[in-house]
Amino acid sequence: MHSHFGHHGWANLDVVQKLGLKHVVTFYGFDVNQLPQQNSRWRLRYQSLFKEVNFVLCEGPHMAQCLVTLGCPSHKAKVHHLGIRLEQFPFQPREWCPTEPLKVLIAASFREKKGIPDAIAALGCLHQTTPLEITIIGDAGSDKASQKEKRRYFQISSSNMSDPNIHGLSTPCCVLEQAYRHHLFISPSVTASDGDTEGGAPVSIIEAAATGMPVVATRHCDIPEVLSCYPADLLAPEGNIDELLRILRLWTGHPQEWADILRPQRTYIEAEYDAKIQAARLAEVYIQVMNKTSGTATEVSGC
Repeated sequence: MHSHFGHHGWANLDVVQKLGLKHVVTFYGFDVNQLPQQNSRWRLRYQSLFKEVNFVLCEGPHMAQCLVTLGCPSHKAKVHHLGIRLEQFPFQPREWCPTEPLKVLIAASFREKKGIPDAIAALGCLHQTTPLEITIIGDAGSDKASQKEKRRYFQISSSNMSDPNIHGLSTPCCVLEQAYRHHLFISPSVTASDGDTEGGAPVSIIEAAATGMPVVATRHCDIPEVLSCYPADLLAPEGNIDELLRILRLWTGHPQEWADILRPQRTYIEAEYDAKIQAARLAEVYIQVMNKTSGTATEVSGC
């Protein structure tokens, strides 16, 4: 059995044990940080899960270490990257001329962990020296926390710059279409006050980078694993608006050097985040489980 999300893996333990099944569980984010932080019972439940499970799959080394800290034996925690259908994301490395407005895309749900107010604040400062066209795709959910985050965004936006283009919730096809119309993607994730995190990294970052788009992001969770070809100074600490602004200025100050980063980054994504390759690697995990071998975490190619 392959369970998705840790809490579902725990709920499936009875069936796994009664039927004598092998068991692989993939964790994603909410189940890694927020759930055990909000309810200590899950720390105990995970001990039962980690004892019985064959492998725990994680998006990256940060998530794997979080699970080891929760009690997962290190030999059971394996890095297995998410996969995207690369044929849907042709590589078109962005080019920008400083005489034209910089088109910036934000695409995320209005949740605290997405860091949208930080993005708007940093862009508001950049707007003082660089003409911008900002598009935001996404909206708040019906819950109070999401609605609160939406109000925060509007408060910061109204005091920093002219209104951006807001598209609301859109289909993946529409988001991708907009991505190719923009120069830069910003996604400065943070750890939310309730413990919610990306766990690994937003899929939107993988997709944006695959298209050849510069990504402004933070060192949150496994984002550095996805943006492995970015110099360390192109990723900001969480919640640091000054650093986000510095990174934005690095990109806008050296547009002629964008391709030097974007091309190796695409090559890395082709090697590590291609859905076809990742499916084959998952099959290898299943074979290891059936052969009762333990193995070590998947090696990740660098730039």
